[in-house]
Amino acid sequence: MARTPKPWFRADRNAYFVTINGDRHNLGSDKAEADRLFHELMAVKDLPAPTVPTGPTTVEIFDKFLDWCEKHREKRTFEWYRDHIQDFLNFSPAVCRQPVADLKPFHVVEWADSHEDWGPAYRRGGIVAIQRPFNWGEKLGYIPATPIKHIEKPKPNRRENAVSPADWKKIKAHYPPGDPFALLLEFSWESGCRPQESKRIEARHVEFGRERVVFPAEEAKGKKRPRVIHLTPPARLILAVLVRDNPTGPVFLNEDGVPWTAQAMSCRFGRLKKHFGIKFAAYDFRHGFCERLLESGADHLTVAELLGHADGKMVATTYSHLHTADRHLRDTLKKASGDASA
Repeated sequence: MARTPKPWFRADRNAYFVTINGDRHNLGSDKAEADRLFHELMAVKDLPAPTVPTGPTTVEIFDKFLDWCEKHREKRTFEWYRDHIQDFLNFSPAVCRQPVADLKPFHVVEWADSHEDWGPAYRRGGIVAIQRPFNWGEKLGYIPATPIKHIEKPKPNRRENAVSPADWKKIKAHYPPGDPFALLLEFSWESGCRPQESKRIEARHVEFGRERVVFPAEEAKGKKRPRVIHLTPPARLILAVLVRDNPTGPVFLNEDGVPWTAQAMSCRFGRLKKHFGIKFAAYDFRHGFCERLLESGADHLTVAELLGHADGKMVATTYSHLHTADRHLRDTLKKASGDASA
């Protein structure tokens, strides 16, 4: 006697699944909605199959892509795609259960428009995250062509919101002592590390005796050499408290006790915008760190090493792009020309 299908929760996808007549269905991350969809699928499972092949559904392509991504890409890359795809599935469950050919560009645009807190860069990334599985599916032959190839996306404009000391003073004063988001921001302000680095720090990475955080080469960006993050006294103190409370796994956790995601951080920056009129981003703290060091007289090679760059080219490019340290540049020029008033 055949067993009755039952939904199960898959933690790595943060979603419920069920297999009916050999077909696996993604029911989304909400338990109540998953139960509703399950009963809906069970109600029609005995209907005769359509005589004309319909091809894979949108959710099937998503699942195949995520299975491939989990095996062949970095964990954080997989999680980035997974989170965006699951959000799209939750927004358009009916569309995602239809054949790929039924998916239209406006479905993706309406989903992106529903996130009013997304800036241009994050909106562009979200749209790309949904397009990518279908480009991949076309390349591998799962579908004849992607149905959402042509979607207008915001241009990838570079940001210029480097956090200044005055900005940081106001931002820090906005949060109560010990606020999890404030601790993450302060560590970024003090260390200049990349956002993905701060979110992945674990106790095993911290060397308190040498006042640094070390990611081994295989965990560092580029995987060519270890990434060393040097700690100021405030940054060291923050990690000492967090490591004590979280001896295993990521040490920077949000109010719910789970690691920070890009979407969660974007949401918090959106709330901050209501108070300051500017939507900062995590990378703005890294840009501010770079600018402060250069303004203090540090040479670009030293700054590049502290930022984890292989050479000083990126620092020179970034600093030139920010172009906000005019006084420092003028003073340097005067010193070079022998001006005693500099």
